[in-house]
Amino acid sequence: MGQKPEAQTQKVVVMNASVFLAVVLLDEPPEIWRPATALFADIMAGKVQAHIPDRFEDEVLGGLVEAISKGRPIAAKPFEALKDLMANMTIHYRITDWQSEEVFNAALRWRVSYYDAVYLLVAQKLGATYWTADKKLLRFLQRQRFTDLPNLDWIGNYLS
Repeated sequence: MGQKPEAQTQKVVVMNASVFLAVVLLDEPPEIWRPATALFADIMAGKVQAHIPDRFEDEVLGGLVEAISKGRPIAAKPFEALKDLMANMTIHYRITDWQSEEVFNAALRWRVSYYDAVYLLVAQKLGATYWTADKKLLRFLQRQRFTDLPNLDWIGNYLS
């Protein structure tokens, strides 16, 4: 009998809203737009197992409102792209998957916003890599050397 081929391990990721916004905001630099688009395509193709907290859609739409009010160019159908992406992601909900108090405590411990702490906590619980386009946040977290953070990465480093 021959050996069975080793099963390909699927990447497990948590992405914040800045990564999706990098796909639909047309004036994003190529070093952000290209890898964000590659992650989006890998999620849609089932190559990546993506997870988000239930706040994701609100943050994306808030980012779009801000971008439009500043006159930034956006993709033709951002709502369709968001709907398609979310249909291919696992959504984690407050009460069942994370608790407000644990996020609050994590935000204080890591010295980040409550919203950032939600994403980081979901990634921590899943053993997932947290992807962001927010270099300032990423640098801050890496400098602090917190031992209980999930794996962190900047979307510009994503390889399909």
